[in-house]
Amino acid sequence: MSKNQGILITVFSAFIFGFIPFFAKTAYANGFNPFTFSLYRSLFACIEIFIFIKIKNIDYKITKKQTKILFKLSLFGYSLLLILLFMSYNYLATGLAMTLHFIYPVVVMIASIVIYNEKVDWRKIVSLVIAFLGIYFLVGFGSFENISIIGVTLALVSGFLYAYFILVVAGEDMKVVNPFVIVFYISLFNTYIIVAESLLIGKLNLSYNYMGLISVIAGATLSNFIGMVALQIGLKVINPSTATILSTLEPITSMLVGVIVLNEILCWYHIVGTIFIIISVIIVALVEKNVVNKGKRAI
Repeated sequence: MSKNQGILITVFSAFIFGFIPFFAKTAYANGFNPFTFSLYRSLFACIEIFIFIKIKNIDYKITKKQTKILFKLSLFGYSLLLILLFMSYNYLATGLAMTLHFIYPVVVMIASIVIYNEKVDWRKIVSLVIAFLGIYFLVGFGSFENISIIGVTLALVSGFLYAYFILVVAGEDMKVVNPFVIVFYISLFNTYIIVAESLLIGKLNLSYNYMGLISVIAGATLSNFIGMVALQIGLKVINPSTATILSTLEPITSMLVGVIVLNEILCWYHIVGTIFIIISVIIVALVEKNVVNKGKRAI
């Protein structure tokens, strides 16, 4: 797969992830809570991907080292991440919490320079700043009135944990593993972990209706089976810092779904945020295209 294809499939994954808030809201309105939504989402994704793996005869055996890595990814880069982000909503406006959570592209870029010795083009840094401004206008505008140190800390830590997830998935140990196998094990481990967490804090509510269940199944299919797999594929050919900047397209989808399906109000700052993010993505795409072209000329 070429870098251009990697960019396209990563953009596609961001587009898919943007539907999750809609399915989550629908599920919450029909008996689910954040814990049971995450649990059933992982469970159904695990089943769907396992069936796909068996049909396609994909080898899903992994080493002990890879098992440990995937378990830690599930525990810290998914389960704990979600808990902290959901907890931050109790202390901050949701928009502010999401804006702070999107610190992860900055963390990934810094870590890529320090750990992987990645040479970051100055245009990527500009793109990252523009993307962060876009996120603020899109989801955080006007939500800085009541700031809680606890809430800020929880949201930022959730962002750091997602950066950890991206960096580990992009590492050499995971690059040799089939993307469907990665998501299968993450979903499997998440199912066990979230059951334990839900039982521990008494959040395992099983009172839901069929509409909530349909929303969860749709969320599992889109986010895990399609979105997460697409992200893993993209990370095999493009670097983590590029992937995370491209992922800032996700809130645009969420905003459009909210306006079109949920009749939410479209404000001027949503349009400004969307423009900023699109500009950011275009800059990153052009930078990557130049890198590819230089590589071809060198050959």
